[in-house]
Amino acid sequence: MISFLQYVMRRTFQNIKGNLFLNLITIGIIVISMLIFSTFTLLAFNLSNFLKIWEDKIEVIAYLKRGAPASEVEPLLNKTRLLEGVEAVRYVSPYDAMAFMETKLGGKKNLLEGIQPVILPPSFEIQLKKDYRNSTKIKEVVSHLQKIPQFEEIQYGQEWVDTFSVLVHILRLTQWILGGLLLIAIIFITSNTLQLTIFSRREEIEVMHWVGASPAFIRIPFYVEGLIQGLLGAALAILFLFLLHQGLFLYIPPSMRAWLATIPILFLPPETIVWILLGGMVLGFFGSFVASMRVLKYK
Repeated sequence: MISFLQYVMRRTFQNIKGNLFLNLITIGIIVISMLIFSTFTLLAFNLSNFLKIWEDKIEVIAYLKRGAPASEVEPLLNKTRLLEGVEAVRYVSPYDAMAFMETKLGGKKNLLEGIQPVILPPSFEIQLKKDYRNSTKIKEVVSHLQKIPQFEEIQYGQEWVDTFSVLVHILRLTQWILGGLLLIAIIFITSNTLQLTIFSRREEIEVMHWVGASPAFIRIPFYVEGLIQGLLGAALAILFLFLLHQGLFLYIPPSMRAWLATIPILFLPPETIVWILLGGMVLGFFGSFVASMRVLKYK
């Protein structure tokens, strides 16, 4: 068994060395293909992460109708707290809202001069339970709030939630469509390269066949060659993507770095990297399998 493995590895590297230029071209094309796929995967991963962070911090604001009696506030608070999915509710009076705006404006709070707090509507800041901090569950809570007649308007950043959800779905769809096209391209390129390798050794293969070598004995080195091509291509794609990811921070303006501290641009998680490497190996193997079935079927 050990001698067979030694033979396979020696034969595989002989094939690679004997057709080095073609192998380098094949690996280069696999790198480009896997880099494109990995880039879309990274974009979709970070957008999903951004959406998750944003949803974790999301609050629903219910604005009360102007002129609502103060006596209704406490019963309405209790009623809102009892709604499914609600974790906590805080009443914000017009004076609280004005104080918050002044704090936010800082040195520019003089812009609020002449504005009376009474023009600001009172509101409830509603914090949702963790399981309800997603676009589907939020809408369920909002639909219940909209049935309460004392509320004039409900806001929760629905435009941002819907836009980012659609963007993530589009990226995921593009990722898999592109992945399918690249899959076909990688199999085609790998199989054609290995066909040339097989043709260059056809006399040696024929001799092995006539002396009784089994088809598996002849084909396995080519399968391993395809695996190596796919693995190297995927690994280099991940390496280049990592370098691009790290290099990106060198060109980020200082004004954006504080914002990125709260919403970081992450690299691919280890399990995704493993799947990409395995995917490269599988594609390389399948390409070599197709090549061997085409060329060695009469051998």
